[in-house]
Amino acid sequence: KDNFLEEVFEFVANFFEGSLTELERRTQGISTKFRRVDANHFTAAIYRNGAAKSQCKIWLAARDRFTGNIHYSSDPSTRDNSYSESLSVEDDGFSVFLKPMMGGMLGGDRNKLLSQEGAAEHLWEMLIRPLQ
Repeated sequence: KDNFLEEVFEFVANFFEGSLTELERRTQGISTKFRRVDANHFTAAIYRNGAAKSQCKIWLAARDRFTGNIHYSSDPSTRDNSYSESLSVEDDGFSVFLKPMMGGMLGGDRNKLLSQEGAAEHLWEMLIRPLQ
């Protein structure tokens, strides 16, 4: 589970970096910023005509009594104990996947089981929602 979580975090970071680059390239008036803070944290920001429109911090939370998670906050300056979404590792005895903690509150499905790609898309949707 630990390895899977680390692999997903790296996938999400690469997904965000590439998606931000493409968004900026394809959309006039949009600029973006991706910043790797350390091995377990990154931030992303989207600007329209120089004004910040959406920002986030995503990090790999340490394993604790709840197990490790990938956390998302729409405030990049927030402490690691405050988040808007948390993806936890689950398994059904056959495969490993991620489950969103707050998905239902965001119009999604809290019982949805996410792959690496699904996790990246779920978090990306949270970042771009203010632009839509």
